[in-house]
Amino acid sequence: MFSNALLTICSLRNIKRTICAGMLFVLCSCGGHYKIDGVVEAVGYEGRELSLIEFLPFRTTVYDSCLVNHGRFQMKGNTDSTRLVFLCRGGQPIIPIYLERGHSKVTIQPTEIKVTGTPQNDLFYSFLNQKSIYDNLYEETFQRSITLSRSGYYDNGVTNSLQDSLRKIVSECEDMIITFMADNYKEPAAVGVFMMLSGPPSHSISPLLKRILDNAPESFLDEPFVDGYIKRVAYQR
Repeated sequence: MFSNALLTICSLRNIKRTICAGMLFVLCSCGGHYKIDGVVEAVGYEGRELSLIEFLPFRTTVYDSCLVNHGRFQMKGNTDSTRLVFLCRGGQPIIPIYLERGHSKVTIQPTEIKVTGTPQNDLFYSFLNQKSIYDNLYEETFQRSITLSRSGYYDNGVTNSLQDSLRKIVSECEDMIITFMADNYKEPAAVGVFMMLSGPPSHSISPLLKRILDNAPESFLDEPFVDGYIKRVAYQR
């Protein structure tokens, strides 16, 4: 009943799936010094090695690594481009992060992991924060409908009201996504958002992604990842 809506409410895990499926993109060519300061307030990290890893077709690149010491870690160096990588523990992705010029701050807490301090990370995580509001609201409403169904309680009015609420949440979430993309098509973070929304490789295009591409400027369509997606699904404006 809710499968189409659930496809719209996608998670961060789709980013890793998409990258590991073999989609390469370079986000921009400006380089410089980067510095990443991290604070860890979750168990299981002390003394463990964290790495910045980029997953590319047929190749995995480790850009930096360090140990967590007394709940803190730091990485710094040079980067010749702005690119989406993953902060990994034991080679397993924890969180996406834009490796870019500037000073980024990573916070790892039991209930939240976020990156702030540089333009693309701020932009990308502002989107994720907005989307999480809709994700949580959808999940709460969906669980209410499941609980009612399992309890044996049935009221046609209540059931229809919950379904209407779910459709409204999805519609508002999609409108938020369209607005974000329209405002940021020229930003590298927009490509990362598109990657997340596109999910695992597929030869079909969702109505939401079609709306994004229909409104996108040619510069966005020419991004390597976006161009590869367009060719795979045979999209035509």
